[in-house]
Amino acid sequence: MSVAPKSLAYARAHLDKQSGRPPVAVFDLDGTLFDNGPRTWQILVDFAEHAALPELRRTLDKAPRTRLPYLLKETLGSLGVTDGGIIEAAQAFWLERFFTDHHQSHDIPIAGALSLVRTLYDAGTTVVYLSGRDVPKMLVGVCESLRSHGFPVGLAGTTVVLKPDFHDPDLAFKKSAMNFIDTLGVVVATYDNEPANCNAFADRWPAALHVFVDTQHAPNPPPLHADVIVVDDLT
Repeated sequence: MSVAPKSLAYARAHLDKQSGRPPVAVFDLDGTLFDNGPRTWQILVDFAEHAALPELRRTLDKAPRTRLPYLLKETLGSLGVTDGGIIEAAQAFWLERFFTDHHQSHDIPIAGALSLVRTLYDAGTTVVYLSGRDVPKMLVGVCESLRSHGFPVGLAGTTVVLKPDFHDPDLAFKKSAMNFIDTLGVVVATYDNEPANCNAFADRWPAALHVFVDTQHAPNPPPLHADVIVVDDLT
């Protein structure tokens, strides 16, 4: 289904009520607005060159760069990497780089993401970027990535909310941010690629539109709330 028209309808319905409080849309980043597969792909290219693994480097040139598995081990397996030592070294190399400002520049928007966010923003919706990325290592990269791809950021009617610490659990962090988000207006729509987050949003804001973007997610997710819409992208 196309989620954009329904999202705009929810926002406009609230505007029509003239409550004096703006509609609010909450967007996750990884796997929701952005495909971070190219970030992982580039890190693995750098690893193959760093570790002098020419066969892996050649394989990467032929491999997909988008919609990669959630777990790095699965991506490595799809590339034919089975050596435990190489897997361990690759994971350590990846972990040092994936959650940083610099490497976010490789992310690309999910289909329809930019148009949806801009349409809602231009219609008077406050846009909240609520992500499990952390402030110390990723805030600058988040803002640069959003700005470079044309998303509204740093403007009145937008806010970026990230974890204060990398080790904070994502779900607990997002739940803790809900009280702040409620001060911004009336939440009319949420978008996330993690079922647990979508369920938490649906419980907190039952009258809103809730969208699960089925790109990638952590293993063993809970059953999705019946009221959450499932989409492949944001067109």
